[in-house]
Amino acid sequence: MFRQIATRLAAFTLLFAALDVGIVVVTYSRQPESLAEELLTLEAAKARTGNALSPELLAGPPGAERWSAHYVDAGTPELQPIRNVTPPDGSSTLVDWTRREQIPGGYRISGVRAIDRGDERRWLAMQFEGDGIRPYVPVIINEIVQHVILPLIPLSLLLLLFNVFAVRRVLHPLRRAESEVDALDPENILTRLSEPAAPREVNTLVRAVNRALTRLDRSMAILRSFTANAAHELRTPLAIMQLSLDQLPAGKVRDDLQTDTRHMTRLVEQMLDLAQADALANVGHVPLDLAAIGRDVVATMAPKTFAAHRDLRFATTGDTQAIGHAEAIFRIYRNLVDNALKHAPGNTPIDVSAGPGPQISVRDYGHGIADEDLPHIFERFWRKDRRASDGAGLGLGIVQRLVEAHGGTIIVENAPGGGAVFTVRLQAPPDDR
Repeated sequence: MFRQIATRLAAFTLLFAALDVGIVVVTYSRQPESLAEELLTLEAAKARTGNALSPELLAGPPGAERWSAHYVDAGTPELQPIRNVTPPDGSSTLVDWTRREQIPGGYRISGVRAIDRGDERRWLAMQFEGDGIRPYVPVIINEIVQHVILPLIPLSLLLLLFNVFAVRRVLHPLRRAESEVDALDPENILTRLSEPAAPREVNTLVRAVNRALTRLDRSMAILRSFTANAAHELRTPLAIMQLSLDQLPAGKVRDDLQTDTRHMTRLVEQMLDLAQADALANVGHVPLDLAAIGRDVVATMAPKTFAAHRDLRFATTGDTQAIGHAEAIFRIYRNLVDNALKHAPGNTPIDVSAGPGPQISVRDYGHGIADEDLPHIFERFWRKDRRASDGAGLGLGIVQRLVEAHGGTIIVENAPGGGAVFTVRLQAPPDDR
C-alpha cells in the first residue's frame, strides 16, 4: 500500500506540475510586457558577479537578434546616440525600466537595470530584437523552477509523510485483524476478531468477518450433529447385519461380507469418536489413573490381538496420575493399539506403557515410519497407499484431537531396533499438598 500511495502521489505531482507548467506558459504568453521585464532582469543578473560583461551576457538570450548590452552613465553624452534607453516618463534620472515595441517581423525590447556591487551602482542598458517566444525560454524555465518545481518538492514530501502516518493508522487494526485471523483455530471456532472503534471501514469489515464466522460455526455444528447422529443410527443396523451374516452358510461370500461389515462398523465407530472428540473441549476433566485405563484397554483388545497371533504387553512405571476424560483416554489407547496392529507386520508384539508421570506410550516392532510420512500421519483421511489400506485414515487424527482437547501433546519417533513409538503427554493433577 505504501508503494501504491507513493506511486499515485508521484503521478499526481507530475500531473499537477504539467498543469502548472501549462498555466505558466499560457499566462506569460498573454503578458509579453511581463516576459520582457523578467528576461532583462535575468540577463542583468549575469553582470552582478564581475566588473566586465560576461560572455553569457554578451551572447544574449537564445533566439535574440541584434543583441547589445553595455554600461551607461546618466551624466555622460554617451546616452545620446541610444534613443531607446530614455526612460518612458521622460525624466533625466535613470531607473529600471523596460520598453517593448512592435517592429516589422517581430518586436524590439529595450531596458535599463541597476547593477549594485557594494556601495557602487552602475547602469546596464540592453536591447535586442526577436520574434516568437523562443527568447523568453529562460524566463519560462525560471518561473517553472521557482513556482512549480521548488514548491512541489516539499509539498509532495509532506503529503507523502502525511499519507504514511494516515495509512499506518488505518493499517494497524487491519494488521491486528490479520494476526487474529492467522491465529484462528478450527478446533476453537468460538473465537472472534476484535472490532476496532475506528476507522469505520475496518470496523465494518471485521464485523462482517465475525458474522461469517458465526454462520460457519452454525454450519459446522449442524454438520457435526448430523455426522454423530448418522453414525449412531448406523450402529444398530450394522449390528443386526452382522448377526444375520453369522446365520449364513460358511463360505467365502459370508467371510467377505463379514469383513466388509466389520470395516463399516469400525468406520462408524471412528465417526462417533471424531464427533465426541470435537465436543470434548467443553467437557470437564477429572483426576484419573492412566495405568488403570491402560489395563482395561489391554483386556478389551487382547482377544483381537491374540486372534492376530500377536502379543499385547502392558507395563507401568512410577506415578501414573493425570487429569482428563476417562472414555477419551480409553479411545487414545485403543486407536494407538489398532494402528500398531494394522501397520506392524507378522507376529511382532505390541508394548503399551503408562508413566512415569502423566504419559502413555504404544510401541510396535514394525518397519517404522518414513521421514517424508511423519508430517502427514496425523492428518485426517490421509493414507500413504489407499490401495493397500482399507481404513479411512481417521484413527491417528482422532488421537491427536483427543490429546489436544486435554491440553497435551503427542509425538511419534522411530524406535531403536525398529518400529515406531507414540508418546502422549497429558496434564498432571494439581498438587493438593
